[in-house]
Amino acid sequence: MLEIETENFIPQENFFVGLLFDEGYWFVQLLRKQQLTRYKPHLFGGSGVSSNGTPIASGGTSGWETPVDAAARRYLEPQEEETLYQIFTGIAPSQAKLYLQYTQRVDRMNLIVPRPVPGAFGYWDGVTSLYDDPAPETELWTLHDLYPHFNAENPAISGADKMIAAAFYINAYTYKVIKEKPKILQFLRKEKPAHIRTMGDGDRPIKAPAWLLDDYKQWLVKPEEV
Repeated sequence: MLEIETENFIPQENFFVGLLFDEGYWFVQLLRKQQLTRYKPHLFGGSGVSSNGTPIASGGTSGWETPVDAAARRYLEPQEEETLYQIFTGIAPSQAKLYLQYTQRVDRMNLIVPRPVPGAFGYWDGVTSLYDDPAPETELWTLHDLYPHFNAENPAISGADKMIAAAFYINAYTYKVIKEKPKILQFLRKEKPAHIRTMGDGDRPIKAPAWLLDDYKQWLVKPEEV
């Protein structure tokens, strides 16, 4: 069994999930969970389309891209507001590095703003997140209108052009929004169990999509309210 397939990392039906946006915590109860979906390989360097990947020169990068199909639909973005994705990413070959922007043009996992890419920090690699056994640390949640971009690096140490590939492991959920603030506070105070994740970096959470704010802003809870 993959490490990510345990309940420590993958919430099941009827579990509660809290996502922290810049505007506050948004809590949902998961209703239905699809079977784990594997999307692989995504080959970098081909304008985002898996089948168009090209070898990346030693010391070079693919440029920022998000995986799309031939109709420009984004594989890592739910097509409907009623669905959430939880995504884990495996990388090949082992020396390959993968940088993250989430949202687009906002570097993540970085210590200095702005940072050069490639760099000595702020990446996943194929050593720590195997192509066929992705690391829990690569967990991302995506919603409609909110999806990641990646930049793959073939480090100079490889000494040769390399195809760099990612394998995305995707859990899709339907959900209902929690609209009782006392219940949300119980989750945040650890009085009830919930799967809580920051959307983005701890000091720079991602802004929530417009549709979420339009429909649910009144039920968001700021960290300072806890």
